[in-house]
Amino acid sequence: MAFIIRKEKSYTWPVTISEPADGGRFNDQKVNVKFKMLSQSRIDEIIRNEAEQDADILTDVLIGWDDGAFNDETGNNLAFNADNKDLVLSVPFIRSALVKSFFESNSGKQFKRKN
Repeated sequence: MAFIIRKEKSYTWPVTISEPADGGRFNDQKVNVKFKMLSQSRIDEIIRNEAEQDADILTDVLIGWDDGAFNDETGNNLAFNADNKDLVLSVPFIRSALVKSFFESNSGKQFKRKN
């Protein structure tokens, strides 16, 4: 069977988010998000361009998440939309986990960026 090359492709990926907690601990939670797959040339461009911020990358590649992945402080589900995406990406440890998982999903190994 031949491998199918698609111009537009997306995939669901599990992300572990480590929320800081009292006493120097972390509370880990897993969520499933949907990423848009980028071309290798675009990934290479991002890696070379240290000025490109994680939020800018995620604005482009984060295209969804499972219902119930994120809730507000009253427990209401944050459905995927532009406003909720901005809210989620405003949380540093969530943004960091998302960008790390995106690059690891593309490379098959742990990813390290300078910034």
